[in-house]
Amino acid sequence: MPTEIRDGYLDTLAHIDSAYVKVIGQVGRGRLFVFPDIHKLSEGLFLSAWTYWEGFLADLLWTDLATDPRGLLRKDVSRFKRTNAPYRLADLMLTHPDHPQKFVDWSDYNRVVERANVFLGAGHRFSVALPQAEDIKKLKRLRNAIAHRSDNAWDSFMSLVGAPPFSLPPAQRRGLTPGRFLYAHQWNGTKVMQNSLTILRGAARTLVP
Repeated sequence: MPTEIRDGYLDTLAHIDSAYVKVIGQVGRGRLFVFPDIHKLSEGLFLSAWTYWEGFLADLLWTDLATDPRGLLRKDVSRFKRTNAPYRLADLMLTHPDHPQKFVDWSDYNRVVERANVFLGAGHRFSVALPQAEDIKKLKRLRNAIAHRSDNAWDSFMSLVGAPPFSLPPAQRRGLTPGRFLYAHQWNGTKVMQNSLTILRGAARTLVP
């Protein structure tokens, strides 16, 4: 089951990557898209990859809680009346906030680890630090700049692009949008958008080898 969850997410990333390659091949004079188009499309495809990353984490923790005999749900229960009962209970445990106006935040990986520490047995898959952890934090800052554009999110984005490994000077930051950054700038020798997909792909394979 975890491998199916991983493979489903990797298939999604592959689809996004393929779509992006097709789109960037149609940008420029006399072609289907102008630069503002690809900037906006880059933001949408990046958000899709990130949203599915959150879903991947949620599904993985849900499955582990329902099946791990050392976890909080199953350690004191040897049998359930129905086959899907542990999955239903795991869903209720993980998705029911303490207050009606609260919601479960899957965007902060550290919070996911904290929840795993509470619900799962020792040595769970989330207890191993992701080699991509610092890059995932960068992706979250980029996601926030696209998703809600608060002053804090925008300041964080500007700080991100001005710091290593990007180190964009003030002149290049002027008028910069997340979409333009994803499309027009490089990270590890490729477009920021495509390297972001590589980071998420690697993190998924780290969690489910």
